[in-house]
Amino acid sequence: MPTSRATESGLSRSLPTIAFYFWTLSIFRFALALLFFRQNPAIATGVGAAMDIVFAYCLLLTIGGAASIKRQTRFPALIHWILAYFLWCAVSLSWTRAGSLISAAGYFVSMVLDVVIVGAMIWWGDLEAVAIASVKGIIAGGWLISLCALLSTSDDPNGRLGNLEFLHPGKVGEYAGQAALCSCFMWVRSRRSEGNGRWFWVGSAFSLTWIVLRSLSKTSMIAFVCSAAVFILFSRVVSLKTKVIALVCASLLFCAMYTVVNTYLESYLEEKPGEATTLTGRTLLWAKSWDMIQEHPALGYGFLSFRDYGPQDWDVRTVHAHNEWITQWFQLGFIGLIITIGIYLSYFRHLIRSPHSPQRELGLSLLIYMLIQGFAIAEPSGLTFPLPMILLLATWAKPGAETLTTQVSTNAIAVSETSLLLPRLP
Repeated sequence: MPTSRATESGLSRSLPTIAFYFWTLSIFRFALALLFFRQNPAIATGVGAAMDIVFAYCLLLTIGGAASIKRQTRFPALIHWILAYFLWCAVSLSWTRAGSLISAAGYFVSMVLDVVIVGAMIWWGDLEAVAIASVKGIIAGGWLISLCALLSTSDDPNGRLGNLEFLHPGKVGEYAGQAALCSCFMWVRSRRSEGNGRWFWVGSAFSLTWIVLRSLSKTSMIAFVCSAAVFILFSRVVSLKTKVIALVCASLLFCAMYTVVNTYLESYLEEKPGEATTLTGRTLLWAKSWDMIQEHPALGYGFLSFRDYGPQDWDVRTVHAHNEWITQWFQLGFIGLIITIGIYLSYFRHLIRSPHSPQRELGLSLLIYMLIQGFAIAEPSGLTFPLPMILLLATWAKPGAETLTTQVSTNAIAVSETSLLLPRLP
């Protein structure tokens, strides 16, 4: 018995730390090519895969002696859709048009391993501690990406943050937006705490929002405004005072950045009307991708096939269709598209049925953010909304809310019992 308790205590300390570094590095690895491997970006991909193996090994060492510990965490029904997605991706490897089957299989294993690592931390660790550490890791990863973008020399004539070849401004805006939403969550969560902790998260939220605007990523700016409005302005868990402060600060930030954003938009619309009407060439890419989809509508061209087999009539290599739904249909066919829709609908259905809580609002705001992002970007493998993040947020939403509801009910019972005792007092 003492050994079991000691093991559980060790897990409670170790797994949140692993979760923090896992999420930090899972985002930061997108800057590895910019920092260290410009001559051979493929090495950066290999290093990222090696990180997954290291984290998996650390988890095995950490939970190796914890088989006797019983956990109460239950994964939502969403897990079945994720497993179906993995199964279909694995099957599609048999007909993939990817340039290298070994490379495609490596991407697939890395994608699965990410979900297994997060699932293991949820299952064996304290859900609340692991989730909070993960949110902080997402914020830290967003800050690292932002710092790399600020320090790198951009070849964009409009001064957008990042590097067009190794760390695109769109990626900078995407990760900064995720981190800003998570900072808003930490702000809301710590609003009643004493000390300077909440002001740290306020500063983080608005600094990362500034990064989103400085990236001049149109999709990221639109997605962030919509998702932040849902999280802050239309949330039931955010106080009116916090909403007013957020609205005033956002207005001041918008006024400060108006000249930069307006100059970029005018340049985009007036100097490059062709790019504006085609959404920087996206509509042409979508049309050519759709023509190819019609040749294999049901099964697609296989996992990771767009990178090597998709339309390539541009100066820059396109590894996806710059639209999540077209990319999924191209690679996994109509069957894969249905499974993708099933994942998003199951996630939304799970969260919308969960009681109101800060983590529920964070999960819904990130869903809105990713869906809007998915209109103009995609991932070569997996979804725009990372599957490990989907699993974490969906599992976290309901138990955390149930705990909050239970605490409220307990307080109500205590007050009721106190009121019954009051008449008996002299």
